[in-house]
Amino acid sequence: MDDSRRRFLQATGALGAAALAGGANAATAEDFKQYGDGSRPTPPETKVEKILARMSVEEKIGQMIQANVSTVDPSDIESLFTTYHVGSLLTGAAYPPARDPTELAEGINSLQEFAIGKGNGVPFVFGIDSVHGNVTVEGSTAFPHNVGMGATRDPDLMEAAAKHTGESAAAIGAHWGFAPTSGLGRDPRWGRYYETLSEDPHLTGELASAAVRGLQEGAGDHDGVAASVKHFAAYTQPQNGDDRSPARIPTRDLVQNHFVPHHMGIQEDALTVMVNSGSVNGVPAHASSWLLQTVLRDQMGFEGVAVSDWNDFQRMVNMHQYAPDLKTAVKKGVNAGVDMAMLSSVENVEKFYNNLVELVDEGEVKKSRIDEAARRVLELKATLGLLEDPYVDASAATDTVGGAKKAAREAVRESLTLLKNENSALPLGDTDSVLLAGPNVDNVRTQCGGWTVGWQGLHEDDATPWATTIADAVRDRASGIVTVHETGYTFNRWSDDTWSLADSTKETIVRDAKRADKVVLALGEGPYAEGFGNTDRLALPDAQRELVDAVTNAVSDDTQVVGLLVAGRPRGTSETLAKLDGFLMAYYPGSAGGGVADVLYGDADPGGRLAFRWPDGVGQVPNYYNQYHPAKDNANALFEFGAGESYADFEFSNLTVSPSSIRDARKTGTATATVTVTNTSGRTGTALAEAFYTEAYGSVNYPRRKRLGSTKVELAGGESKRVTVEFPLAALAVVPGDMPGDSAPVVEAGDFTVELGGQTATLTVERTVELDPTPGAQ
Repeated sequence: MDDSRRRFLQATGALGAAALAGGANAATAEDFKQYGDGSRPTPPETKVEKILARMSVEEKIGQMIQANVSTVDPSDIESLFTTYHVGSLLTGAAYPPARDPTELAEGINSLQEFAIGKGNGVPFVFGIDSVHGNVTVEGSTAFPHNVGMGATRDPDLMEAAAKHTGESAAAIGAHWGFAPTSGLGRDPRWGRYYETLSEDPHLTGELASAAVRGLQEGAGDHDGVAASVKHFAAYTQPQNGDDRSPARIPTRDLVQNHFVPHHMGIQEDALTVMVNSGSVNGVPAHASSWLLQTVLRDQMGFEGVAVSDWNDFQRMVNMHQYAPDLKTAVKKGVNAGVDMAMLSSVENVEKFYNNLVELVDEGEVKKSRIDEAARRVLELKATLGLLEDPYVDASAATDTVGGAKKAAREAVRESLTLLKNENSALPLGDTDSVLLAGPNVDNVRTQCGGWTVGWQGLHEDDATPWATTIADAVRDRASGIVTVHETGYTFNRWSDDTWSLADSTKETIVRDAKRADKVVLALGEGPYAEGFGNTDRLALPDAQRELVDAVTNAVSDDTQVVGLLVAGRPRGTSETLAKLDGFLMAYYPGSAGGGVADVLYGDADPGGRLAFRWPDGVGQVPNYYNQYHPAKDNANALFEFGAGESYADFEFSNLTVSPSSIRDARKTGTATATVTVTNTSGRTGTALAEAFYTEAYGSVNYPRRKRLGSTKVELAGGESKRVTVEFPLAALAVVPGDMPGDSAPVVEAGDFTVELGGQTATLTVERTVELDPTPGAQ
């Protein structure tokens, strides 16, 4: 049992003796323990049940509030602690009230002192957005966004990145990171697509689980933070592709796919869950007791805090048109199972607080429900060690936030996905003359994407993460002449279709392209977040396609042109890609542009493989790989799930499955697929051994193809190795029964065709076995 779990059990099972704030029982200065210098009050009580027993109903309701703050001056937000007794604070949109790490840590400490000394004696829990690192302060480390991390297929790397994120967030005084996103990425029109890890449920779950472990390691000792599995559930597949628009997803699909990665993250003891802002099948997620109680609590066994997303009680009124007023929305959401409301302002705090007090007085929300929610919040604080020591050592903040540089660079190298490489256009190697141009060639803002020291990405003249741009990294690495066109591009931050390119810049690029041996065009998207990233186009912006046309039409046959895509989703269609000799997907690589240069020059093998299917234009959406038959065949996708080349060549042979026959899938738990992988080239490279089942028959339709598991292996030229992929038999599960799809999932008896690297073998399940209601990592 780890220390944080032990502290949780101790705190929730014992009673204490100190007096608490509230009415006649208000804490006095004598009640507070003191540090050696006597300057900082600490909580007068450390035992959850004792705290809860002495709290008024109003104070318990305060524990259910998470208030956004834009200041660390207690006098500016005094009422949050003295009137509303808030249990949590956050700084939303990756935009905290101070950009200097030390200043922010000291400021959060000062707020904590005020909350304990002048409030009700209970420390708050502080949350931040940590979408791709703790990219909230000056000098922080930005990892590749999740869409790139999915391409790595590397849970250990994901855990290392998350571990640093947790350490960095804790160093600035935060206790809670709103990550990982564990929904499926099925619609690239959606403005948050890059926040997803994959369209595959088990790959998403494997990486999300690793993120939970990394974030929460050391959380009870201020060396990590609480994770938040989000957005529960089915937020990531809005029907029309627009953020927070309704989703219509059959129950069978919810259970077999959407619930799986959330469940896998919860099984890693995730301390919190963030609820889906949208509606599913006609009901806002925040109002669904089936989702938040039956599925989340009863079936998945979640015991932590369920928090709303930003102002989502109000959204039930003004967005979903589900409740006639806020009071009704609060009643529905709290009774359904939301423990904490994330609120944007003191005004919204006041409205939520007053409405919930009235609802309790009127008997519309039971006091036992308030106790339940407040207890969960207090248990979270106990687990995080806040009831014993709520302060952070601010002096360590600056040195911590910019760490993990090696891991960040490795993540870039392992994520970059080579999708086209005719006539060995890459690596650049010792090329004498290289032209580097395009809107994303020398731009930290576009390289890092959204949720980077700001909601919609970096602001001009503001704090920045540490970063090496792609241009600087190429200059440092190149052995020949490098010509870089850094300027002349214009981007409207609210619409990527307004990229523009000055005619004079285009003419200069074309002139220099004619002189170069190879040309690299850094294309793609700028930063965006949430609804501002919604799009109805997957082709590159007009000005970028015109640049590709101008360069490819002007150069000789001896000059190769490579497209380097910096983007949060599949941008580019066959019309444009056919004109390029090479095409490398870089996603949003973050701080470590050096990793891009490593791959361009062949110092590292491109380790990424697509974690989604790449449609050839928006007309092919939805187009995820594990659809039912008859599904769109490979000719109707530009690139298949798992696509990506190495600089080396590999052959697969002699596939075996063990055990080849299984009587009880639930008891057996896992199986393995083992194959021989041979590097047939003369250079070291990385191969992905990824197993699928490709044919199965049963009581319902099976997906045309479904991933079982994967392993990456690095092999020297000429080397062979037996490689084993272990996979959960729960990956074979389906929901049986007729159209309602409301039965418990089962692994059905039958023969499954297992495919790996073009080799096939048969796995036989002898009898049908029922699984838990949500088939995660059984």
